[in-house]
Amino acid sequence: MAHTRPRNRRQLIIQAAARLFCERGYHNVGLSDIAAAVDISAPALYRHFRNKEDLLLHAVLDSFDEFEDAVAAAPALDASLQALASVAVRRRDFGLLWQRETRNLPPALRDEALRRFRRTVARLASLVRHSRAELSAADDDLLAWSVCAVLASPSHRSTRTDPVSLEPVIINMARAVTAAPIDATSGRTGVRRPKGDRPASGVRLASRREALVTVATGLFGQRGFHEISVDEIGQAVGIAGPSVYKHFATKSDLLYAALDRGAQSLQLLLTSTLNGAAGPVEALDALLGSYVEFTLTHTSLVTALVTEVIHLPPEQQSTLRRLQHDYVTEWEHLLRAARPGLDAGTAALLTRAALGVVNDVAPIRHLRGRDRFDADLASIGRAVLYTTI
Repeated sequence: MAHTRPRNRRQLIIQAAARLFCERGYHNVGLSDIAAAVDISAPALYRHFRNKEDLLLHAVLDSFDEFEDAVAAAPALDASLQALASVAVRRRDFGLLWQRETRNLPPALRDEALRRFRRTVARLASLVRHSRAELSAADDDLLAWSVCAVLASPSHRSTRTDPVSLEPVIINMARAVTAAPIDATSGRTGVRRPKGDRPASGVRLASRREALVTVATGLFGQRGFHEISVDEIGQAVGIAGPSVYKHFATKSDLLYAALDRGAQSLQLLLTSTLNGAAGPVEALDALLGSYVEFTLTHTSLVTALVTEVIHLPPEQQSTLRRLQHDYVTEWEHLLRAARPGLDAGTAALLTRAALGVVNDVAPIRHLRGRDRFDADLASIGRAVLYTTI
Protein backbone atom coordinates (compact mmCIF):
# COMPACT_ATOMS: atom_id res chain seq x y z
CA MET A 1 0.00 0.00 0.00
CA ALA A 2 1.19 3.52 -0.77
CA HIS A 3 2.36 5.60 2.21
CA THR A 4 -0.33 8.14 3.03
CA ARG A 5 0.72 11.48 4.38
CA PRO A 6 -1.37 12.36 7.44
CA ARG A 7 -3.34 15.58 7.15
CA ASN A 8 -2.27 16.66 10.62
CA ARG A 9 1.45 16.09 10.09
CA ARG A 10 2.32 19.64 11.15
CA GLN A 11 0.50 19.16 14.45
CA LEU A 12 2.16 15.76 14.95
CA ILE A 13 5.55 17.40 14.49
CA ILE A 14 4.70 20.08 17.08
CA GLN A 15 3.55 17.47 19.58
CA ALA A 16 6.66 15.32 19.06
CA ALA A 17 8.93 18.35 19.45
CA ALA A 18 7.20 19.45 22.66
CA ARG A 19 7.56 15.97 24.13
CA LEU A 20 11.24 15.66 23.23
CA PHE A 21 12.11 19.18 24.41
CA CYS A 22 10.57 18.38 27.80
CA GLU A 23 12.18 14.93 28.09
CA ARG A 24 15.70 15.91 27.02
CA GLY A 25 15.90 19.70 26.99
CA TYR A 26 15.93 21.92 23.91
CA HIS A 27 19.71 21.83 23.41
CA ASN A 28 19.81 18.03 23.56
CA VAL A 29 17.27 17.54 20.77
CA GLY A 30 18.09 17.72 17.07
CA LEU A 31 15.73 18.17 14.15
CA SER A 32 16.64 14.62 13.10
CA ASP A 33 15.32 13.35 16.46
CA ILE A 34 12.01 15.12 15.91
CA ALA A 35 11.79 13.91 12.32
CA ALA A 36 12.41 10.33 13.40
CA ALA A 37 9.66 10.61 16.03
CA VAL A 38 7.08 11.31 13.28
CA ASP A 39 8.71 9.00 10.71
CA ILE A 40 9.80 11.60 8.18
CA SER A 41 13.16 12.82 6.91
CA ALA A 42 14.86 15.82 8.49
CA PRO A 43 14.64 17.86 5.24
CA ALA A 44 10.88 17.25 5.21
CA LEU A 45 10.63 19.22 8.47
CA TYR A 46 11.62 22.38 6.62
CA ARG A 47 8.39 22.22 4.64
CA HIS A 48 6.65 23.11 7.90
CA PHE A 49 9.19 25.03 10.03
CA ARG A 50 12.12 27.31 9.23
CA ASN A 51 14.42 25.97 11.95
CA LYS A 52 14.47 24.52 15.46
CA GLU A 53 13.76 27.88 17.07
CA ASP A 54 10.63 28.23 14.93
CA LEU A 55 9.54 24.76 15.99
CA LEU A 56 10.12 25.57 19.67
CA LEU A 57 8.04 28.73 19.32
CA HIS A 58 5.13 26.79 17.82
CA ALA A 59 5.43 24.08 20.49
CA VAL A 60 5.23 26.74 23.21
CA LEU A 61 2.39 28.65 21.55
CA ASP A 62 0.47 25.44 20.94
CA SER A 63 0.36 24.72 24.67
CA PHE A 64 -0.47 28.35 25.45
CA ASP A 65 -3.30 28.28 22.89
CA GLU A 66 -5.05 25.43 24.68
CA PHE A 67 -4.95 27.28 27.99
CA GLU A 68 -6.07 30.50 26.34
CA ASP A 69 -9.05 28.74 24.74
CA ALA A 70 -10.01 27.14 28.06
CA VAL A 71 -10.12 30.51 29.82
CA ALA A 72 -11.76 32.43 26.97
CA ALA A 73 -14.61 29.96 26.63
CA ALA A 74 -15.47 29.87 30.35
CA PRO A 75 -18.32 32.08 31.55
CA ALA A 76 -17.18 32.05 35.18
CA LEU A 77 -14.22 31.19 37.38
CA ASP A 78 -15.14 27.64 38.36
CA ALA A 79 -15.91 26.64 34.79
CA SER A 80 -12.55 28.07 33.80
CA LEU A 81 -10.73 26.11 36.49
CA GLN A 82 -12.38 22.88 35.37
CA ALA A 83 -11.48 23.51 31.72
CA LEU A 84 -7.91 24.45 32.65
CA ALA A 85 -7.47 21.32 34.77
CA SER A 86 -8.55 19.19 31.82
CA VAL A 87 -5.92 20.87 29.62
CA ALA A 88 -3.25 20.50 32.34
CA VAL A 89 -3.81 16.74 32.47
CA ARG A 90 -3.71 16.42 28.70
CA ARG A 91 -0.76 18.80 28.24
CA ARG A 92 1.71 17.53 30.81
CA ASP A 93 4.42 19.38 28.86
CA PHE A 94 2.95 22.81 29.61
CA GLY A 95 4.90 23.45 32.80
CA LEU A 96 8.33 22.63 31.41
CA LEU A 97 7.69 24.52 28.19
CA TRP A 98 6.69 27.60 30.18
CA GLN A 99 9.30 27.40 32.94
CA ARG A 100 12.36 26.02 31.15
CA GLU A 101 12.15 25.98 27.39
CA THR A 102 10.62 29.39 26.65
CA ARG A 103 13.85 31.13 27.59
CA ASN A 104 15.66 29.25 24.81
CA LEU A 105 13.79 31.41 22.30
CA PRO A 106 15.43 34.54 20.88
CA PRO A 107 14.31 37.62 22.88
CA ALA A 108 11.77 38.86 20.32
CA LEU A 109 10.10 35.45 19.98
CA ARG A 110 10.22 34.88 23.74
CA ASP A 111 8.51 38.21 24.34
CA GLU A 112 5.83 37.33 21.79
CA ALA A 113 5.13 34.00 23.50
CA LEU A 114 5.05 35.51 26.99
CA ARG A 115 2.71 38.29 25.87
CA ARG A 116 0.26 35.62 24.75
CA PHE A 117 0.53 33.85 28.07
CA ARG A 118 0.12 37.05 30.09
CA ARG A 119 -3.13 37.77 28.26
CA THR A 120 -4.48 34.43 29.46
CA VAL A 121 -3.36 35.17 33.02
CA ALA A 122 -5.03 38.60 32.85
CA ARG A 123 -8.29 37.00 31.68
CA LEU A 124 -8.10 34.48 34.53
CA ALA A 125 -7.42 37.31 37.00
CA SER A 126 -10.57 39.08 35.80
CA LEU A 127 -12.58 35.94 36.57
CA VAL A 128 -11.06 35.81 40.05
CA ARG A 129 -12.10 39.45 40.50
CA HIS A 130 -15.75 38.60 39.90
CA SER A 131 -15.51 35.83 42.47
CA ARG A 132 -13.67 37.79 45.19
CA ALA A 133 -14.75 41.39 45.05
CA GLU A 134 -12.89 42.21 48.29
CA LEU A 135 -9.50 41.77 46.63
CA SER A 136 -7.47 44.30 44.68
CA ALA A 137 -6.48 43.82 41.03
CA ALA A 138 -2.93 43.06 42.21
CA ASP A 139 -4.25 40.33 44.50
CA ASP A 140 -6.27 38.81 41.66
CA ASP A 141 -3.14 38.82 39.53
CA LEU A 142 -1.16 36.99 42.22
CA LEU A 143 -3.85 34.32 42.53
CA ALA A 144 -4.06 33.88 38.76
CA TRP A 145 -0.30 33.28 38.47
CA SER A 146 -0.52 30.84 41.37
CA VAL A 147 -3.27 28.90 39.62
CA CYS A 148 -0.98 28.63 36.59
CA ALA A 149 1.74 27.18 38.83
CA VAL A 150 -0.68 24.54 40.09
CA LEU A 151 -1.62 23.69 36.51
CA ALA A 152 2.06 23.32 35.63
CA SER A 153 2.85 21.00 38.56
CA PRO A 154 2.04 17.69 36.76
CA SER A 155 5.01 18.39 34.46
CA HIS A 156 7.36 17.59 37.33
CA ARG A 157 5.72 14.35 38.41
CA SER A 158 7.34 11.34 36.78
CA THR A 159 4.71 8.83 37.90
CA ARG A 160 2.03 8.46 35.29
CA THR A 161 -0.93 9.22 37.48
CA ASP A 162 -4.26 8.11 36.04
CA PRO A 163 -5.77 11.27 34.44
CA VAL A 164 -9.19 10.34 35.80
CA SER A 165 -7.91 10.68 39.36
CA LEU A 166 -5.47 13.51 38.63
CA GLU A 167 -7.96 15.98 37.15
CA PRO A 168 -10.25 16.33 40.22
CA VAL A 169 -7.22 16.94 42.44
CA ILE A 170 -5.96 19.70 40.15
CA ILE A 171 -9.42 21.29 40.06
CA ASN A 172 -9.62 21.30 43.85
CA MET A 173 -6.09 22.68 44.22
CA ALA A 174 -6.89 25.50 41.80
CA ARG A 175 -10.09 26.25 43.73
CA ALA A 176 -8.10 26.28 46.97
CA VAL A 177 -5.67 28.81 45.49
CA THR A 178 -8.41 31.19 44.37
CA ALA A 179 -9.98 30.99 47.84
CA ALA A 180 -6.71 31.42 49.74
CA PRO A 181 -6.58 34.23 52.32
CA ILE A 182 -3.94 36.72 51.21
CA ASP A 183 -4.72 39.54 53.63
CA ALA A 184 -1.57 38.65 55.61
CA THR A 185 -3.23 38.42 59.01
CA SER A 186 0.13 37.35 60.43
CA GLY A 187 1.30 40.95 60.11
CA ARG A 188 4.59 40.02 58.46
CA THR A 189 6.00 42.44 55.93
CA GLY A 190 7.57 41.30 52.69
CA VAL A 191 10.95 42.67 51.64
CA ARG A 192 12.07 43.37 48.07
CA ARG A 193 14.88 40.88 47.47
CA PRO A 194 17.92 41.64 45.33
CA LYS A 195 17.95 39.96 41.94
CA GLY A 196 20.28 36.97 41.82
CA ASP A 197 22.24 35.31 44.58
CA ARG A 198 25.15 37.66 45.18
CA PRO A 199 25.97 38.73 48.76
CA ALA A 200 23.67 41.70 49.41
CA SER A 201 26.29 43.52 51.50
CA GLY A 202 28.59 44.05 48.51
CA VAL A 203 31.50 42.47 50.43
CA ARG A 204 33.63 40.41 48.04
CA LEU A 205 34.22 36.74 48.80
CA ALA A 206 37.86 35.94 49.60
CA SER A 207 37.71 32.52 47.94
CA ARG A 208 37.80 32.66 44.14
CA ARG A 209 36.09 29.28 43.97
CA GLU A 210 33.23 30.49 46.17
CA ALA A 211 32.87 33.63 44.08
CA LEU A 212 32.63 31.54 40.91
CA VAL A 213 29.93 29.32 42.40
CA THR A 214 27.94 32.31 43.63
CA VAL A 215 28.11 34.23 40.37
CA ALA A 216 27.46 31.15 38.21
CA THR A 217 24.42 30.23 40.30
CA GLY A 218 22.83 33.60 39.62
CA LEU A 219 23.60 33.51 35.91
CA PHE A 220 22.46 29.91 35.40
CA GLY A 221 19.21 30.58 37.24
CA GLN A 222 18.45 33.80 35.40
CA ARG A 223 19.40 32.85 31.84
CA GLY A 224 20.07 29.11 31.67
CA PHE A 225 23.17 26.92 31.46
CA HIS A 226 23.62 27.07 27.69
CA GLU A 227 23.24 30.85 27.49
CA ILE A 228 26.17 31.50 29.84
CA SER A 229 29.80 31.17 28.74
CA VAL A 230 32.79 30.42 30.93
CA ASP A 231 34.29 33.73 29.79
CA GLU A 232 31.23 35.57 31.09
CA ILE A 233 31.44 33.83 34.45
CA GLY A 234 35.14 34.60 34.76
CA GLN A 235 34.65 38.22 33.80
CA ALA A 236 31.96 38.60 36.46
CA VAL A 237 34.46 37.69 39.19
CA GLY A 238 37.37 39.59 37.64
CA ILE A 239 39.39 36.79 36.02
CA ALA A 240 39.93 35.55 32.48
CA GLY A 241 37.62 32.79 31.31
CA PRO A 242 40.35 30.11 31.04
CA SER A 243 41.27 30.73 34.69
CA VAL A 244 37.89 29.26 35.68
CA TYR A 245 39.29 25.85 34.72
CA LYS A 246 41.84 26.11 37.55
CA HIS A 247 38.89 25.61 39.88
CA PHE A 248 36.46 23.51 37.81
CA ALA A 249 37.37 21.05 35.08
CA THR A 250 34.23 21.81 33.06
CA LYS A 251 31.30 24.22 33.05
CA SER A 252 29.12 21.24 34.00
CA ASP A 253 31.21 20.73 37.15
CA LEU A 254 30.56 24.36 38.08
CA LEU A 255 26.82 23.84 37.54
CA TYR A 256 26.94 20.68 39.65
CA ALA A 257 28.74 22.49 42.48
CA ALA A 258 26.06 25.19 42.49
CA LEU A 259 23.12 22.77 42.38
CA ASP A 260 24.59 20.36 44.92
CA ARG A 261 25.11 23.23 47.34
CA GLY A 262 21.50 24.28 46.88
CA ALA A 263 20.12 20.79 47.41
CA GLN A 264 22.26 20.27 50.52
CA SER A 265 21.25 23.67 51.89
CA LEU A 266 17.56 22.86 51.53
CA GLN A 267 18.06 19.53 53.31
CA LEU A 268 19.90 21.25 56.16
CA LEU A 269 17.15 23.87 56.41
CA LEU A 270 14.52 21.13 56.52
CA THR A 271 16.33 19.28 59.31
CA SER A 272 16.83 22.37 61.44
CA THR A 273 13.21 23.45 60.96
CA LEU A 274 11.81 20.08 61.98
CA ASN A 275 14.03 19.90 65.06
CA GLY A 276 12.33 22.93 66.57
CA ALA A 277 8.71 21.91 65.89
CA ALA A 278 6.28 20.53 68.46
CA GLY A 279 4.22 18.43 66.03
CA PRO A 280 3.62 17.73 62.34
CA VAL A 281 1.15 20.57 61.75
CA GLU A 282 3.45 23.14 63.31
CA ALA A 283 6.44 21.59 61.53
CA LEU A 284 4.76 21.72 58.12
CA ASP A 285 3.80 25.36 58.59
CA ALA A 286 7.32 26.29 59.71
CA LEU A 287 8.86 24.35 56.84
CA LEU A 288 6.67 26.12 54.30
CA GLY A 289 7.58 29.51 55.75
CA SER A 290 11.29 28.71 55.71
CA TYR A 291 11.08 27.45 52.12
CA VAL A 292 9.35 30.64 51.00
CA GLU A 293 12.02 32.72 52.70
CA PHE A 294 14.83 30.64 51.19
CA THR A 295 13.32 30.89 47.69
CA LEU A 296 12.81 34.65 47.88
CA THR A 297 16.38 35.11 49.09
CA HIS A 298 17.97 32.59 46.70
CA THR A 299 15.61 32.82 43.74
CA SER A 300 18.18 32.11 41.05
CA LEU A 301 19.46 29.06 42.91
CA VAL A 302 15.98 27.55 43.29
CA THR A 303 15.18 28.32 39.65
CA ALA A 304 18.38 26.55 38.60
CA LEU A 305 17.48 23.54 40.75
CA VAL A 306 14.16 23.32 38.90
CA THR A 307 15.37 23.96 35.36
CA GLU A 308 19.08 23.16 34.95
CA VAL A 309 19.59 19.64 36.35
CA ILE A 310 18.81 18.24 32.91
CA HIS A 311 22.05 19.76 31.58
CA LEU A 312 24.31 17.75 33.89
CA PRO A 313 26.08 14.55 32.80
CA PRO A 314 24.03 11.40 33.63
CA GLU A 315 25.87 10.46 36.83
CA GLN A 316 25.71 13.94 38.32
CA GLN A 317 22.12 14.31 37.18
CA SER A 318 21.21 11.07 38.92
CA THR A 319 22.85 12.23 42.16
CA LEU A 320 21.02 15.57 42.14
CA ARG A 321 17.66 14.00 41.31
CA ARG A 322 18.08 11.55 44.17
CA LEU A 323 18.77 14.42 46.58
CA GLN A 324 15.73 16.30 45.27
CA HIS A 325 13.55 13.21 45.53
CA ASP A 326 14.63 12.59 49.12
CA TYR A 327 13.91 16.20 50.02
CA VAL A 328 10.40 16.20 48.54
CA THR A 329 9.68 12.81 50.12
CA GLU A 330 10.29 14.35 53.56
CA TRP A 331 7.62 16.95 52.76
CA GLU A 332 5.20 14.23 51.67
CA HIS A 333 5.71 12.21 54.87
CA LEU A 334 5.24 15.33 56.97
CA LEU A 335 2.05 16.25 55.11
CA ARG A 336 0.61 12.78 55.69
CA ALA A 337 1.46 13.07 59.38
CA ALA A 338 -0.31 16.45 59.51
CA ARG A 339 -3.28 15.07 57.53
CA PRO A 340 -3.94 11.50 58.72
CA GLY A 341 -5.75 9.42 56.11
CA LEU A 342 -4.23 11.20 53.12
CA ASP A 343 -2.93 8.65 50.62
CA ALA A 344 0.64 8.75 49.33
CA GLY A 345 -0.26 9.62 45.74
CA THR A 346 -2.39 12.60 46.70
CA ALA A 347 0.21 13.80 49.20
CA ALA A 348 2.79 13.77 46.39
CA LEU A 349 0.52 15.82 44.12
CA LEU A 350 -0.26 18.39 46.81
CA THR A 351 3.37 18.71 47.86
CA ARG A 352 4.69 19.25 44.35
CA ALA A 353 1.96 21.77 43.58
CA ALA A 354 2.64 23.77 46.76
CA LEU A 355 6.38 23.83 46.08
CA GLY A 356 5.63 24.69 42.46
CA VAL A 357 3.61 27.74 43.48
CA VAL A 358 6.57 29.07 45.45
CA ASN A 359 9.12 28.15 42.77
CA ASP A 360 7.15 29.62 39.86
CA VAL A 361 5.64 32.72 41.45
CA ALA A 362 8.64 33.93 43.48
CA PRO A 363 10.71 34.95 40.42
CA ILE A 364 7.92 36.99 38.77
CA ARG A 365 9.38 40.48 38.86
CA HIS A 366 6.24 42.60 39.13
CA LEU A 367 4.98 40.50 42.07
CA ARG A 368 8.19 40.66 44.10
CA GLY A 369 7.63 44.28 45.06
CA ARG A 370 4.29 43.70 46.79
CA ASP A 371 4.03 44.11 50.55
CA ARG A 372 3.72 40.86 52.51
CA PHE A 373 4.72 38.80 49.48
CA ASP A 374 6.33 36.17 51.72
CA ALA A 375 3.19 35.82 53.84
CA ASP A 376 0.97 35.71 50.74
CA LEU A 377 3.04 32.96 49.13
CA ALA A 378 3.01 30.93 52.34
CA SER A 379 -0.76 31.34 52.63
CA ILE A 380 -1.33 30.15 49.06
CA GLY A 381 1.06 27.24 49.55
CA ARG A 382 -0.76 26.29 52.74
CA ALA A 383 -4.09 26.37 50.91
CA VAL A 384 -2.71 23.90 48.37
CA LEU A 385 -1.28 21.55 51.01
CA TYR A 386 -4.60 21.47 52.84
CA THR A 387 -6.77 21.18 49.74
CA THR A 388 -9.95 19.24 50.45
CA ILE A 389 -9.92 16.06 48.41
